[in-house]
Amino acid sequence: MQNLPTIISISCTALGLLITAITFIVRFIKSLKEKRLAQDTLKICEALKDFVASAEKFLNYSAHEKKEFALTKANQFAIDNKIAFNAAFIGDKIEELVRLSKEVNVRDKDRFTFNRQHNFNHNNFNNSNNLNTIN
Repeated sequence: MQNLPTIISISCTALGLLITAITFIVRFIKSLKEKRLAQDTLKICEALKDFVASAEKFLNYSAHEKKEFALTKANQFAIDNKIAFNAAFIGDKIEELVRLSKEVNVRDKDRFTFNRQHNFNHNNFNNSNNLNTIN
């Protein structure tokens, strides 16, 4: 009976330490899973650049067929490397890479057309401002 308060105090402290340790372990495991997911996503996104570049070399295929080719290659890469595959996410990344590629690799003919349209729109904007100030 005399040791009962000491036993209760020690057991409460041990219980608190146990709960803290379990919480730490659970959070640690979650962070490891998130780290692996991030690393896997980086791996597949790096490989995706090559797949999109390969698909763009096919001149007689539609954009949809090229995207399907890149998706198939990415899926095979994911299977080979035991990575979870999210087709919607990868499809969005493919479209993002293609969009970026088109912005960076604008042909001279397209640049001229864009600049001409841009100047035309800019001149219209200036003319409309001049009209508003005259009236």
